[in-house]
Amino acid sequence: MQQNVVFLLLDIIGLGLLVKWSYLQVKAYKITANKKVFFSFKRFKFPLLILVIISIPLLLVNSTNFEEVFHINANNLQQNSLYYAILLSFCISFVWLLYIYKIDVFEKEQKRYILLIILLSSIFTLFAEVPYNLLHHIGFTNTEHPLQSFLYCVFGIGFIEETIKFIPLLIILKFTKAIDEPYDYIFYASASALGFAFIENAMYLYSHGIDIINARALYATVAHMTFSSVIGYGLFLTTHKKTKFPAGIVFLIMYLLSMVSHGFYDFWLINEAVAEYSGLTTLFFLATVHIWFVMKNNTLNNSNYYKKSIRIDNDRIKVYLIFSLLGLFMCSYLYVALVWDAFEANIFFIKSAFAYGYILLYLIATLSRFNLIEGILKPIRLSISFLFPKLK
Repeated sequence: MQQNVVFLLLDIIGLGLLVKWSYLQVKAYKITANKKVFFSFKRFKFPLLILVIISIPLLLVNSTNFEEVFHINANNLQQNSLYYAILLSFCISFVWLLYIYKIDVFEKEQKRYILLIILLSSIFTLFAEVPYNLLHHIGFTNTEHPLQSFLYCVFGIGFIEETIKFIPLLIILKFTKAIDEPYDYIFYASASALGFAFIENAMYLYSHGIDIINARALYATVAHMTFSSVIGYGLFLTTHKKTKFPAGIVFLIMYLLSMVSHGFYDFWLINEAVAEYSGLTTLFFLATVHIWFVMKNNTLNNSNYYKKSIRIDNDRIKVYLIFSLLGLFMCSYLYVALVWDAFEANIFFIKSAFAYGYILLYLIATLSRFNLIEGILKPIRLSISFLFPKLK
């Protein structure tokens, strides 16, 4: 399935969800006795926040001389592109780190351990070229042949990158007492992925331009966290006796599942022979985000520090995701405006909205609907309904 076809179908779903939300608001308005009370900030704070975050950059570029005053010339771009890439890559990882930190409501992690795992992951990632060179030296590399390419994506890319992200988690697990509740396995697995993503994103942004920030912030970085969390979830299941199978078997299965997931995600993107089916990566990505959310909710439900009086404020999480993710989205728009001009930026905005509009909606809606119930371990299942997140 072609990527543009998938984007179109998802955008139709997204528009349908917005129409349904609007219909429910009209219905609620009709049955509300006090019409003035209906138009409260609380009811419409999310769409208003979205409107403000989108409108301000659009107005700056199209109604002021902002573009001319802060124009980035070719010389400036060439000299500072690495710094821009590092800064924005840091912002991407920080946005997602703060998200996973915010939902750690029962027993907050110490900042020194968070910094340690991110530093370890970043350092190990800098040497990722070594195992890649070894594989390429023995002739195991990506080719146009689909089967060989898929095997390389799984046992080359998937194995190397998931191992690099796992080693810092293993160090934290073996040499510190940081991991002392179920969610910590997901948290530190995700944090390690963010250290990896920081280096990888900086390289991609430097090589391909800042305008790909949406793909790196909304897709790649989240995907890295989901794949790494599969291993973390397996460790939780065995450590907390949530499975009847031997710990070693569960670990190997989850490790392999992480590698296969990573390889499957990359395969449709890098193999030219199956390029027309690259839309499968987007659908697979959305499924993994749904699974990642269930894993987080399950580990929080089973926290040994669980208190019924402590809840996750989903509204605050939603506001944070709207502000941060949409802020990154509009950063790419401003970048295009400052490097080229308003016309190019507006074209870029329309194309980006088509490609990432539903993804933004999905991430914001899906990752902010926690329902904590002590001891509950929901089965990880997939149905077509996961593509239709509830808008509140």
